[in-house]
Amino acid sequence: MVYLEQELILHNKGHQMVTHELKIWPKYYARVNAGTKTFEVRNNDRDFQAGDTVLLDEWNPESKCFTDNETLEFKIGYVLPIEGEKVVFSLLSL
Repeated sequence: MVYLEQELILHNKGHQMVTHELKIWPKYYARVNAGTKTFEVRNNDRDFQAGDTVLLDEWNPESKCFTDNETLEFKIGYVLPIEGEKVVFSLLSL
């Protein structure tokens, strides 16, 4: 883990670490919470960077409300740009 933290620091030298609060739909929340989904695919409208923190709040798109489930907190590991303005990033447990 120390090596990974050093790699994140070196890779993002000069980048101010940011906390991103994001909505996540229930079917994805359950998989992330269970540890079977360890990545996110998102529009890169927030300039996601390795080392940033992600807070995932479960959002029910049908009722257009947040649920009462706990907020999930992760560190972004690797960020991979994909088609258009999208990125895939890994979710590392804190």
